[in-house]
This record gives sequence, C-alpha cells and structure tokens, in this order.
Amino acid sequence: MRLNNLKLSTKFTVVIGLILLIFCITFSVLLYLHLKNRVIEDANEKTLIIMTQIGAVGDYIKNSLRPKMFDVLPYMTDKDEFIVEAMSATKVTQEVMRRFNNDLKDYVYKRVSNNPLNPKNKADSLHSRLIAYFQQHRDQKSWNSIIKINHQEFIMRAKAIIVEKGCLRCHGEPSSAPRGLIKQYGTKSGFGWKEGDVIGVESVSIPLDITLGQIKGIAISTFIFGFTTLLFLFASLQGAFWSLVGRPLNRLTTIFDGIVKGTEPLSQDLPITTNDEIGELTSSFNQMAKYMYNAQEDLKKNAETLRSIFEGISDPLALVNPDCSLEITNDAYREWVTKGINAVFTKECHSENCDADTLCPVCFLEKVKREKRAVSEYWEGDNGRYYYVHLYPIFDDTGKVIKAVHYVKDITDKKHVEEQMRMAEKLAAVGQLSAGVAHEINNPLGGIRLCFNNLMTTEMDEKARRMHIDVINSGLARIQDIIRQLLDFSKKSSLIVSPASINALIENVLKLTDYLTAKKGIKIIKNLSADIPDIMVDQNKMEQAFLNIILNAIQAMDRRSGTLTIETSTADGYCVASFADSGSGIPDRVLPFIFDPFFTTKPVGEGTGLGLSVSKSIVEQHNGEITVKTSEKGTRFTVKLPI
Repeated sequence: MRLNNLKLSTKFTVVIGLILLIFCITFSVLLYLHLKNRVIEDANEKTLIIMTQIGAVGDYIKNSLRPKMFDVLPYMTDKDEFIVEAMSATKVTQEVMRRFNNDLKDYVYKRVSNNPLNPKNKADSLHSRLIAYFQQHRDQKSWNSIIKINHQEFIMRAKAIIVEKGCLRCHGEPSSAPRGLIKQYGTKSGFGWKEGDVIGVESVSIPLDITLGQIKGIAISTFIFGFTTLLFLFASLQGAFWSLVGRPLNRLTTIFDGIVKGTEPLSQDLPITTNDEIGELTSSFNQMAKYMYNAQEDLKKNAETLRSIFEGISDPLALVNPDCSLEITNDAYREWVTKGINAVFTKECHSENCDADTLCPVCFLEKVKREKRAVSEYWEGDNGRYYYVHLYPIFDDTGKVIKAVHYVKDITDKKHVEEQMRMAEKLAAVGQLSAGVAHEINNPLGGIRLCFNNLMTTEMDEKARRMHIDVINSGLARIQDIIRQLLDFSKKSSLIVSPASINALIENVLKLTDYLTAKKGIKIIKNLSADIPDIMVDQNKMEQAFLNIILNAIQAMDRRSGTLTIETSTADGYCVASFADSGSGIPDRVLPFIFDPFFTTKPVGEGTGLGLSVSKSIVEQHNGEITVKTSEKGTRFTVKLPI
C-alpha cells in the first residue's frame, strides 16, 4: 500500500515509528562503535605498557645483568659457564611474563625468531611474516593491528628484535660462545647473527572477542531500553496528536464526505472551540462552506437562466454524443424529433444509416469526427424544406471529438427571398443586356428583311433563291439561339448541380457581354488554365454570379477604354477564378458594404444593389468563398469553389 493512500494519523504513526527505529538503531550502532574504539584504545595502551615493561627488562638484562655476570664468572671454576635464567634476555622476559600472566590471563606474550637457540622460540607463520615486514621496513620499529587467530579477534603489538654488538658473544660464531650455552642448546641454530640484523620479533596479543561481545550486549540492551522508552513516549505523543489534531480533522473529514455524498448540508457553521491552527482551519472551513454555498446558489440561478435561454431558442439545438445519442436538447429539437424531421438526429450512428449519396445529420457528424473541425452545410431535406446545419466539435485533452453541438436552422423562407432577389437581379441584368440583345437581333433581322424583299421583287435563278433562303434560315436560327440563351438565364430554377467546366461557364457569360464590352472599348484578357477539372455546380446560377461580377467590372470602367483580366487556376483543392478590372477602385468607406443586399452607389433606376449580394450567396451555397482586393489601379474579385 502506498504511503499517499494512508490516513494522516497512520502516516504520522508510521513516520514517527520509523524515525524512532532509525534513531535507536543509529544510537546503538554509534554506541557500539564508540565502546569498541575505547576497548581497542585501552588494549593498545595495555600492549604498549607491557611492551615497554618487557623492553625495560630486556635492556636491564643486556646492559646491566649480563655484563655483571660475565665479570663475576671469571672467578668461578668454569669461566665459560652461562646461566640461562640470568643472562638470556629471551628466557628472563618469558619467565617474567609467564609469572605476570598467572594473574592477568587475557594477553599472550611471545619472543620468537626464525633462527633461535631454543627450538621452542621458533617463529610461527604469523610471526615469520612480521619478521619479514620489519626486514623490509627497517624504519618501522613496532607494529600494531587487529588480527584474527582461529576465528578470534586479537589486538597485537609487535616489536622488531635487532641484533646488537652484545648479542654477538652468544649468537655470533659457535667457537666464541660460552660452552655452557652450547652445552644446553647445541650449535644447530641461533648463531651467525650480524649486528643490525632483524633476527626476530616480540609480540603481545590481547583477545577482543569477549570484550566486544560484552559491548554488543551493552548496545543491544541500550537499544531495547531506548526503543521501549521512546515507544512509550511515542504512544503518549500519538494519543496527544489524536486528541489535539486527529479527532478535529476526522470530524472535518466526515463532514466533507457528507457534503460530497449529499448527506450533509453545504451551509455548515462548525463551532470553533480553540484558537490554535485547528481553530483557524475550522474557521476557514466555515468561510469556504459559506462561499461554496453562495457559489452553488449562483450556479443554480445561472443554470436556470442558461436553461431558459437554451429552451427559449426557437431553432433546434442539442448536444450530441459520438454515437448520435442526444445528451441535451431544447424544446424545438425535441419537437422536431417527435415530428420525425430528418434534419435532426433520430437514429443511431451506423454505417448502414449513412448514405454517401444522400446527406444526413449522421454523415455530417462522421465528417466532424473524421476532419476534427466544425461543419456548416446547406441541406435540402426530403420534405422540400431547406436547412442550414451546424456541427461544432468538442475535444478532450488528446484532441479526440467527444461531443458535438448540433444547431439547425430552417432557411426555406430565406431561400425563397434569396431566389426572389436573384430573379430581380437577373431581370436587372437582362435590362442591362437588352441593348446588346436588341443589337444582336436587329442585325440578322435586317438581313432577313433584305432577303425577303429580294425574293419578292427580284427575278432570280434557283441557286440565288436557295442562297437567300439559307441566309433567312441562318438569321432566324441566330435570333432563336439568342432568345433561348436569354430565357435560360432569366428563368427561375432550384439548385441543380452537375459537372461543369468553369472555363466554359465564363465563355458563355462573355458571349452575353460582347456588345457591352465592344461598345465601351474594353479589352478582354483571358488566362484560362487548361488543367482545371470539371466541378459540381449549378451552371445557371454560377453563370449569374459570374455575370454580376463582370457587369460590375464593366460599369467600374466608365471611361471608353479599359482592361478586364480573367484568370482561372487550381490551388489547395479549390478551383479559383479571378476578375480584375482597371477601374478607379472601390472607396474605403464603401468597401465594407458591397456585399450587403440593396446597397448600391449607382443612380436611382440603374441598379438594384443585389448583384454582389446574390453572387456571394450563390458562391457560399456551393461551399465556396468570394473575396475582393481594391486599389486606385483597379479591383480584383476572386471566387474559390471546392473541386
């Protein structure tokens, strides 16, 4: 279980318990180490004292007793007599330390050599290594350390035995040694020493295991006693903490849980019994509860207000889940669902419910989820009504669409008004084209009349008569074609899309404006791209949009000259058509209003103010856009239509 998931009192208990345990362990370890160091220091002092004492005894034997004995011996019967118990430093020190060891048994003294007279004083492997150490480190006269012998720890101090001049009388050559010495030890070893050689070591060892065991016992006893004492103190602190902190916090926690679960009212006013931090916390809780209560009441009022606004919206509005289920709806949306109007979500999101050839709300939602952007579409329902459908995505932190706001507006009446506006603008355009149409009809009529007069009044052969009849038929066909184009343009029609070439639509419109451009001396420059694919548009309405833009450009060039440049291209999945005139441009004060219905700067009777407004409506109905850039050198209108 993670510590973060525990209660505060449990955390306090665990943390304090760990602190006490660590403190007791640390204190016991430090105490053990301190006592161990003290024992080692005491043992070192003891070994130093013993070695100093042994050294003093040896010096006395070598410098005082032995020379005196040799002075006395000549007066004895055998002058080569050697008294080991009095004249051998090794023998005397060993005997002294043996007696000393009878009373103090916790140390071991040895004086050994690799080449001793007495085989009992032969160095073992440890002392042989010490002799080798002193031989290699002649500047080191003593050595001390903690060693293990037979799995027991000892502190040992060792001192090198260096051959002095006085030692050579007994350890030099056997021939010069006292016969008493040779008689007792023989000549196999103990001879051939040289002055200054390290011939052996003497050591004192004191065992540490018993003392360290006692120290461990003291440390463990100290740990148990300290931990018990601190545990009692901790229990007292825990009781005090629970009484002063835990219980008040538990009471606040219980009330908090009750508020969250709804079993406790939010308007709490807990009594403040102390002036400490708990009292301040209780006071802060009361203030917070009061603030939250007021905020909750305000939220309720705001929610009621928003709900009233939401329900008061006359158009259908809903919050839709990715599976097409409805989460929140207003009255209008529920009414449409009841009536079964297919502009709202009335079925679940399944692939079989989504027909790519027949758009529906399910298709729009799938597009929102797929493209992760808002979708706004004009849509004609099965009942002959027109709708403007909006779907706005709501994303989570990862960018996934988790909901969508669905807004639908019935624009059937607006569509009828727009259609009337387009018809009015068409009639206005027909009026502007009437002079050109009259001119186009008058020319073939003149030829037809002349041919009829010739046929009526002139004698001619069959070939000439046939030629006149062909001219009459050609002229009548020309007049019929002009009238058909004019009727096709002016008649009212619904949005019927079919594949069409933008270049061909522009060429058709330019044919209708040939007379006006020729009359004003306007030069037409066409840069029409041959790589543009056919796109799905209503050809009749798109021709009207292009005609309105071209007529505006012609009127902008009021002088008897000018250039109209028409270009087409493709960019980023759009077909782009631009119309640039060489007029004087649109004034800044007029530019923001040029697409407003009935806005015009022309004199009364020369324009309805619907041309650009209708063009913009037609382009947007095809999910395109129309933009304008202007300067004193002219104006450019750009139409972008999705491919």
